[in-house]
Amino acid sequence: MKRTITVPTLGGIYKFTANSPEDEEIIRKVAKAVNSKAEGLQKMYPWKNEAEISRMIALNEGIKAARLQKQLEDIGAEAGVLEKELESYLDNI
Repeated sequence: MKRTITVPTLGGIYKFTANSPEDEEIIRKVAKAVNSKAEGLQKMYPWKNEAEISRMIALNEGIKAARLQKQLEDIGAEAGVLEKELESYLDNI
């Protein structure tokens, strides 16, 4: 199921392609979260315009994504070490 959906975000309407119902749910959930973050930031920083608020959100979300990527890489490395330890253990049985 591939379909185009539109979501209102930060004063604009944007089109996205949802590849599944789950994908559509994720897109809508993220758009809602972005709008909520924007409203919160606009209350905290009323002198900032929408472009500045958008950049703040983008930077914050980019930092979160980079941290999650680093965690995934660390977990992958740890899994590799554990796999080698397990293989070594099984070889010595």
